[in-house]
Amino acid sequence: MRGQASGTFTVDAFEPENPYDQRDGVDLGHALLRKTFSGALAATSEVHMTSAVAAATGAAAYVAIERVEGTLDGRRGSFVLLHSTGSYEADSSERSLTVTVVAGTGTGELSGVTGTLRITKTDDEHQYELEYALP
Repeated sequence: MRGQASGTFTVDAFEPENPYDQRDGVDLGHALLRKTFSGALAATSEVHMTSAVAAATGAAAYVAIERVEGTLDGRRGSFVLLHSTGSYEADSSERSLTVTVVAGTGTGELSGVTGTLRITKTDDEHQYELEYALP
């Protein structure tokens, strides 16, 4: 079965740690985020993000692992998302983000789920579209 889920999410907590590596104007760090999803994905999540930020230019990149727990189109369970590419240039509005469901991480009624999540941000609202497949 294939499906598409869309809605919004809020970032309820953003807890950055002090950088664990600071050299040559580049900071490497870790942050913990907590989110709440509304819409076809009614869930909460916890995100562990590792980032690199160039202080002089503001250019940055990150990778993250996110565990999502709740319901997807009425099916209860959890799955893990991999934010494998996220980057931006400080002087550009261009931002790219690739987020995929990690194969084999679905639990409960979401066992076997696969898919790709697209995130967009307008003003202060985060929107998502999740293209997914279930066996």
